[in-house]
Amino acid sequence: VQQCIDDSGGLDEDKPNTILDAELTARENVGVVIVPAAYVNRASIRGALEFVTMFRAVCSGFAAGTEPKICKSCVPCADTKTCVQSGHCIGSGNGESVSKTAFLGSVIALSGIFGLIGLIQYRRTQRKIREQVRGIVAEYMPLDKNLDFDTELS
Repeated sequence: VQQCIDDSGGLDEDKPNTILDAELTARENVGVVIVPAAYVNRASIRGALEFVTMFRAVCSGFAAGTEPKICKSCVPCADTKTCVQSGHCIGSGNGESVSKTAFLGSVIALSGIFGLIGLIQYRRTQRKIREQVRGIVAEYMPLDKNLDFDTELS
């Protein structure tokens, strides 16, 4: 190992690393792309090795029901890294994305809004029907008066 370090430029002085420079030049000439890789449970993970990706890969390696508590609580969390550091999901205590209170409040509010819209539509329809009936009755009322007038003459 020491021989390799000395051959590539050493550590004592600020010299270019000849082996690294040769590899980088060869990579540029040949078009080789270096992709970072990690192995979790004999499965290769390539590309950007971010914390969330690695954490989920490790947690998915456990059999159902045997995963640690941290995996159960932090995998569904939106901010996985903060969850792992603090030990619980910051957004909600049990890993849900929306609290039950907020969900219930939203359902009640939407039900109220749709109920109000339905009531307004019902009253509009009833008012239009009344206006139509009044119009029909108003058209036939003169006929009834004429019939009464004719019967009085005979």
